[in-house]
Amino acid sequence: MPLHPHVVKRFDELKAIRTHLHTCPEIGTETAGTVAFITSKLDEYGLSYEAIGENSVLAKVDGKAPGKTVAFRGDMDGLVTQEETGLPYASQTDGRMHACGHDGHTTTMLALAQYLSTYRDFDGTILLLFQSGEEGYGGAKKVIEDGLFEKYSIDLMFGYHNWPGEDPDKIIVHQGPCMASEDRFDIKVTGRSGHASMPHGCIEPFAAVADMIKAAQTIIPRKVSAHDKAVISITQVHGGSAYNIIPDDVMIRGNVRTVDGGVQDCIESSLATVVDGVAKTYGVEAEFTYYRKHPVLMNSTPELAIAAAERVVGKENVLTNVLPAMGSEDYAFFMEHTKGCFVWVGNGENSPLLHNSKYDFNDEAMLTAASLFIELIHDVM
Repeated sequence: MPLHPHVVKRFDELKAIRTHLHTCPEIGTETAGTVAFITSKLDEYGLSYEAIGENSVLAKVDGKAPGKTVAFRGDMDGLVTQEETGLPYASQTDGRMHACGHDGHTTTMLALAQYLSTYRDFDGTILLLFQSGEEGYGGAKKVIEDGLFEKYSIDLMFGYHNWPGEDPDKIIVHQGPCMASEDRFDIKVTGRSGHASMPHGCIEPFAAVADMIKAAQTIIPRKVSAHDKAVISITQVHGGSAYNIIPDDVMIRGNVRTVDGGVQDCIESSLATVVDGVAKTYGVEAEFTYYRKHPVLMNSTPELAIAAAERVVGKENVLTNVLPAMGSEDYAFFMEHTKGCFVWVGNGENSPLLHNSKYDFNDEAMLTAASLFIELIHDVM
């Protein structure tokens, strides 16, 4: 089937919802206003729901008979960005913006909720998760920690993100890794401070720091296969407060991205070895801390999404050979607990990039995504 007539018929209504949400972005898990709007719509549609996590909402729709439990997820938080689109529905709050399209993702979920308010001809239960705090605030983990998978035996879960660079009639489905893991690390290098004119009486930390940074950049070309994708970036170096004082300590911070758990392990252990070896060489102390923030987002049921997508946009518009993104997505935590798939829907070939101050969600992507989700319901339930 092409775009579903239910969502096409309500396109103007959906655009009004989306542009309203665009005017009032909220950050992280402080999404009380967005939650109030979502729950007012769920009340209007006659759907039951519950609070879960930290300012997330879970709607529940039962079909005509017992069966599978299938979940769909959309994120709702904005970004700390000053909007520069000049749109009539631009953000009304300085320094806050829906620069990643979560206003559109939320509206897509409401389109699905509205459809399910009248369509119950399926077996099983459908869960609609409106999630806060995707943009680095631990929203998915908070939902899981609040018992999502203990309360519900979820058989399948689906989600999507809009994707600039492709038009809204394109659906991208990765067969395996879709988005990278994200790890962060701190290295505190401690020497002995003193006057800059007498370095012989000090243990100077900067030389050790320089060698640690250089050595870290040899890990990927020498420890990681050329066939694997990985990035190590040094993003912060902090130390010293005066021109004529060698400081006691310097802090290095950095970021690691991979699409393979084994590579993740290799990089962590290799960084630890580099830090320890350089510290011993220079006689400094080094405290190395490694944080695993997001796992790799792995699609386990891409065939389901591909089959549904081909019926919505046509086989020629379903892209399956696109490389995984090196950005991260906390939907990955859900895929550690159940099977499912996360797809990308085009946001326009000439769309500004995500997190750009001139970005805007392409409303036509809602039609594609909502139609895909409806088709998946018909396929799997």
